[in-house]
Amino acid sequence: MPLGVALTGAIRAVKPLAGPALDLYAAVQPAGDRHLLGRPEFKAMFLDDLLNGSRFQMTAPLADLLLFTREWGFRLADVRVPVRWWHGDDDHIVPFRHGRHCVERLPDATLTVIDGESHLGGLGIGRSVLEELVALGSRPRAV
Repeated sequence: MPLGVALTGAIRAVKPLAGPALDLYAAVQPAGDRHLLGRPEFKAMFLDDLLNGSRFQMTAPLADLLLFTREWGFRLADVRVPVRWWHGDDDHIVPFRHGRHCVERLPDATLTVIDGESHLGGLGIGRSVLEELVALGSRPRAV
């Protein structure tokens, strides 16, 4: 947590450079992320979250790193609820093969491939994801 708080402080210290820095970051990302980060409304939301989020915001990526190195306390095969998984097939941060690997181990999971999208691709299809989840929630379930 201390490292995450320090990183958050460092990001806030360079606030005036955040827009150009995000543009440089976007320039070296896969096409899907580059496109999404080029949308003015998404860029504004991304910068606002990065600069004005909670003081613990940078602890999340560090917590992710820890999760990759430890047991989770359960196996994917033990998950008993339906899982819907959307994953970009050009994700350079969490490789697509990892998503497929996880879905194959979940008893009731559906993988939806987001063609040509990278790590941020799911944010660009939020409406369709929510529509699918609402439709799933309104279906009768067998008990």
